Amino acid sequence: MKTERSTLSPKKQQGGVTRHFAGLCFSASAMRDLDRRSAEAQGLSELDLMERAGTAAFEFLRRRWPAASQIAVLCGTGNNGGDGWVVARLLLASGLNVDVFLFGEPERIDGAAQLAYHAWRAIAPEDPTSSDAWLDCADPASQYDVVIDALVGIGIRSPARPGFTALIDAVNRASIPVLSLDVPSGLNADTGAADSSVIEAQATITFIAMKPGLLTGRGPDVIGDLSLDTLGTPRSIVRATPATAVSWASDLPQALLKSRKPSAHKGLCGHVLVVGGNVGMGGAAILAAAAALRGGAGLVTLATRAANLCAALARHPEIMARDIDVPESLYPLLERASVVVIGPGLGVDDWSSATLRLALESKKPLVLDADALNLLADDPSFPRVGNGSVLTPHPGEAARLARVGIADIESDRIYWAKRLAKQHESVIILKGAGTIVASCDEHAAANICTAGNPGMATGGMGDVLAGLVGALMGQGHEAPLAALGGAVVHANAGDRAWREHGVGLIATDVISHLGAVLTPELNSETLG
Repeated sequence: MKTERSTLSPKKQQGGVTRHFAGLCFSASAMRDLDRRSAEAQGLSELDLMERAGTAAFEFLRRRWPAASQIAVLCGTGNNGGDGWVVARLLLASGLNVDVFLFGEPERIDGAAQLAYHAWRAIAPEDPTSSDAWLDCADPASQYDVVIDALVGIGIRSPARPGFTALIDAVNRASIPVLSLDVPSGLNADTGAADSSVIEAQATITFIAMKPGLLTGRGPDVIGDLSLDTLGTPRSIVRATPATAVSWASDLPQALLKSRKPSAHKGLCGHVLVVGGNVGMGGAAILAAAAALRGGAGLVTLATRAANLCAALARHPEIMARDIDVPESLYPLLERASVVVIGPGLGVDDWSSATLRLALESKKPLVLDADALNLLADDPSFPRVGNGSVLTPHPGEAARLARVGIADIESDRIYWAKRLAKQHESVIILKGAGTIVASCDEHAAANICTAGNPGMATGGMGDVLAGLVGALMGQGHEAPLAALGGAVVHANAGDRAWREHGVGLIATDVISHLGAVLTPELNSETLG
C-alpha cells in the first residue's frame, strides 16, 4: 500500500502550533544522524545548529508568553541542556530576569553544549544554581512566569538518575507553564512511554523532524501544544532517512477520496456482514452495522440474537437483520458477504465461540473486534485469522493476544502493534491516544493517527471503528488502507462531533459524520 506524502503538512511547514501532526516520524537514533546531516548540508557546526534550536525556542516563548518576565531554565548536561543555555543567554540579552538550574555537574558538560554554556556564562551575573535548590523553593509559582525544560530531550536513559524523579515532580506541582525543548523530559522519544516521572508541558517545540513518542502513549498527555521547527533542514535529507512511523491528522489517504461514478450501485459498494450482539449486548452490533452504512457500504446485514432484531430495524430499517440464535444459520449469510465484522457485543459463551469459528472457517476477509479478540486469545484451537484481515484491539485486548501485561503494550505501542500484526498475519489497529496502525509487512513503517479527542473515551467507539473498517474493505480497499483510512476517518468524525457536543459526545454522534469526512466534495473543511 502506498502512503507517500509530504514530509510535513502545510500547517507544520509554517511553524503552526497543534496537537494533530501529519508527517514522518523518526527514532532517537535516526534523529542523531539527521542532526549531523542537517548541519553538514547547511554548512553549519554542531554549535550553529544548537544556536538555531535555541533561537527558535526563544522566539516561540516570546510569542506564546509575551508578558513573561521571570523565567526559570532547567538545564541538563547534554545537548538538550545546550539548547537551554542558548535560550537562557538570549533571554538575558533581551533584558528578562532568568535563573538557570543545572541538573548534574558542570564538569560533565562537553562538546557543543559546553561552548553554549560558556557563551551564556560570559554574560550571566552568576553561576547556575543546582537543581536541588528548586526542591527547596517554597513557592516557585510566585517567582517565575514560565519554566524552560531543557533537561534531557531524546537522551533519556533508564533507570532515571537519582533526583530526577523528585525534580520533575516538583516542577509539575508548581503549576507554572512549561515549555519543553524537543521532548518533555522523562518521555521516551521512540515509544511515548515514561519509566519515571515526566514533565507535563503546556507547549513543546521539537526540532528537525517529529519523534513518534510525542504522538502516542503518554506523549499526547504531556506535550501540550506541539510545534515543529525544521531548523532549515533540507527535505531531501529527511525523506532519505528511514522513518519509524508516518503520522496522519486531517488529511486522508488519497485512494479513499475517489469520487463515486454516477453509475455506481449498491452491488458495487460491498456487502458487510456484522456478527455480534449476544443477549443484552445488542447495541454494540447495531452501532457497528450503522457505521458500516455511514461508511459507504452498499449492503449491510446484521447477524445477531433474535432479541435484537426489532431494535435494529427500528433504528435502521436499511439494515438486513437476521436471527442466528442457531449459529449454523450464519452459513448462507457468510456466503453472500464481501467482508465480515465480528466481535461487537459477541460475548464469550458457547454461542459466541461457535459463530467466531464459522467466521474464521469461511476464509472471508474479517474485521475482528472486542470479544472476538478475547476468544481468539483464550482458545488456540480456533483457525488462524486469514491474511487480509484487520484486528482492532485496545491495549487490554492486545495484552491478552500477546500474553503480556497491559504495561508491556503501553511501553512500546509501535513494537507490539507490529509484533501482533506479524503473529496474526493481519493488520493491527492498536487503539488509544495516538492509535497505531501496523501491517505484517516488516519493512513498512507503522502509522500513527494523531486526530481524535478525549470525548471519544466512551462506550461504542470501537464498534463504530470496526464497522467503518468493514465498510472500506467491502468497497474494495485492501486491509492496510482500509485500516489506516478507518482510523483517520473515525478520529476526524470524532473531532467534528467534539466541536458540536464536547465531553458529552457519544458514538452515534461520530457515526453521523463519517460519510461527510469520506466524501471529497464535502471534505474541504479544515479538521486539524
